[in-house]
Amino acid sequence: MSAPRRVVIVGAGIGGLASAIALERAGWRVALLERGDRLRGDSNALTLLPNAITALKELGLGIALDAIATPMTSGRFRRADGRVLSEIPVAELTERFGTPPVVVHREDLFEALVAAMGTGVEVHTGVTATHIDLVHTAAGDTSRRWPADLVVGADGIASAVRVGMTSGSKITNSGTVAFRAVIPRHRTPDMPEGGGETQGPDGRRFLYAPMGKRGAYWAAITRGGLRPEPEEVRKDLIARWFADWHAPVGELIANTRPEEISQREITYLWPLPRRYTHIGDTSGAVLVGDAAHAMTPDLIQGAGMALEDAVTLGACLTGASIPDGLARYEELRHARTVKLAKLAHRVGSVFGARGRLKSTVRDGLMRAAPDTWLAKQAMTGVDWVPPKPGE
Repeated sequence: MSAPRRVVIVGAGIGGLASAIALERAGWRVALLERGDRLRGDSNALTLLPNAITALKELGLGIALDAIATPMTSGRFRRADGRVLSEIPVAELTERFGTPPVVVHREDLFEALVAAMGTGVEVHTGVTATHIDLVHTAAGDTSRRWPADLVVGADGIASAVRVGMTSGSKITNSGTVAFRAVIPRHRTPDMPEGGGETQGPDGRRFLYAPMGKRGAYWAAITRGGLRPEPEEVRKDLIARWFADWHAPVGELIANTRPEEISQREITYLWPLPRRYTHIGDTSGAVLVGDAAHAMTPDLIQGAGMALEDAVTLGACLTGASIPDGLARYEELRHARTVKLAKLAHRVGSVFGARGRLKSTVRDGLMRAAPDTWLAKQAMTGVDWVPPKPGE
């Protein structure tokens, strides 16, 4: 009986953890390298659309997801004064795919992913993998090296694996910053109409969603760079920027402690790498998640694409040679993610319209758009069927 094939995965974010689960289930021995001192998610939340939920179920996390997720029941796009621009087509998504979008705390999702890994996964923390060897197929840091048959780059938008594999893709700054927070249930204001997104002038946007027993999540997006001020001053600035917006925007900000607010520049890759794979005679390397196709968050598909990548990689490398499996992965993932990255950028340009004239045009278009058109846009990228091994 031949020994299991070995893979070293660089990065233990959502894509890295999911890839570890998928490849272990496919019979691989996995070394998972993480630069942090432990495996953990941040203190924010994310929305999972039906394709991401399908991917998690393929990884065996359906029951775990049910325990940590809060289903979306409704939502609206609004103007800053509260006027409804359109409905978020939650009912249409639920009817077509059998599940609504859900909101999960990132810490809960990370715990579920870590718990799903078996004994075939060795976790190595405190490893900043800057040494990527595509000739002898290995990854490591300045003092340690993990040889393997396959290297998986799940190390985010500034991927060292991608730099070693390909050139031409560029980290692009969108010129916007997202301020995000999760507040506990006892400080969550009433949100009888569920969550939604409010679009205001000068590219300002505010997103919020109830999270059941976890409380509520919100994100404020503004033009500019990271704020250098102390946390208390930063919170006051956010409150001032959104002071005249409809409820519960002001209450959500007011009920948030300064230390609960994180800030992050919104960046993306463009152009995307020409290839996500490096294929040798009997070995190779592959990119997943943001290392391959970091996109703006406007389609809410960042986590979904990483989970799809992991499931697809596991299916492609079940019983197939590494060259054949990686070639199939390239075929299944590259065109799809390029299409969605382009669409996300276009959607962000519309939602983040700057100036009174552009904002007025955007609001008019959204009010005039029929519900069927909005539902069709929401379906883009969601209609994904997991590949089967050997197909």
